[in-house]
Amino acid sequence: MGHQTFSTTSYRRARRDYGVTSDTGVTKKAEEQARKSGHLSEIVDPAVDPIRRSMIRLNPYQNKQWIVTVGCPMDIEVSCDTTSSMGGEVDTEMAVLPDLYGEVAKVLPGYDPQLCLGIFGDCEDRFVMCRPQFEMEAPKIVNYLKEMAPQRGGCGNGGEDPQYAMFARAYLTDAYTNHIGLKGYHFIVTDEPCHEQLRRNEIKRIFGENIFQDELKDLDREFPNIENMIRELKRKTHQFILVLSDYNYSALSRWKDLCGENCVITIDSTRQLPAVISAAIGLTEGSLDIGNLNQHLGEYCSTRLIRELSRIEIGAQAKLRHQLPHPVPQKGDIFASKGDTWPLQGENNATSTVNGDEIQYL
Repeated sequence: MGHQTFSTTSYRRARRDYGVTSDTGVTKKAEEQARKSGHLSEIVDPAVDPIRRSMIRLNPYQNKQWIVTVGCPMDIEVSCDTTSSMGGEVDTEMAVLPDLYGEVAKVLPGYDPQLCLGIFGDCEDRFVMCRPQFEMEAPKIVNYLKEMAPQRGGCGNGGEDPQYAMFARAYLTDAYTNHIGLKGYHFIVTDEPCHEQLRRNEIKRIFGENIFQDELKDLDREFPNIENMIRELKRKTHQFILVLSDYNYSALSRWKDLCGENCVITIDSTRQLPAVISAAIGLTEGSLDIGNLNQHLGEYCSTRLIRELSRIEIGAQAKLRHQLPHPVPQKGDIFASKGDTWPLQGENNATSTVNGDEIQYL
């Protein structure tokens, strides 16, 4: 599966190769194509191969074994509201992408950050959401971002429909983190509350007419309400809601009631996303602490942001790591078979450090 990772150089090259010459209008061609064809590009259409995967990268090794080329994958999904005033958020994501990847990599030493950067709107829209695969290389991320088709509308009914983005991570994701007993990260970025209903017909419209016959057979018999869905999402991810707020107390209050106060964070601009997302991940991982938050946030540091980030369960992921039956896989570890969950345990594998935890293979 290769060993390439994101870099600013490869990002600039990818933009140039794909003809992305500006930080505005990045998705213009994709939007026009979607309007004409009535279809999203296959690489961002949630109904095309609905399962999104974040897998450990392995290359063939001697004796028919497999070697880890980068490290343990860490799935990070960010789904941005693109309705009304937030219609240009794909452009912002493209503009801040180098900082986003670089900042999360800093707080995830030894890991392979894999980004799924999607968008959502309202069920009144023709396309409710776009959801790509988890990727870790600049050309693939740039390619899927330019293929988004934000609807830029807003029906004015006091909320949007990010619950289907949350549903997708809860039930339509295959992540290595969950296989070994860790959690990935899920972020919703919005300035509105959430419509708190899950509807079968909308799920079929978004993810495909046969979704309950194929990928969601179990849910066809026992369909979840939103509380059950969020419970499942929190079982698999560290969940955060980033509310772009001009003191929109109604949105903040509803999100806190729905998901819990400790995961709702107020931001003033989506330009803050790299700093705030990486801070939330770093605190959860235990690679960052409250004492160095000021330095990490830099120009975006504020009393309010420090206060809200301080509510995060610091070291929650570290606690999960200590409960694992084996150390987190690292670059250079050897798997007996590509389908195995854990690498071989023994002297051939490495001693390394993950987020300050020394791990020694026995």
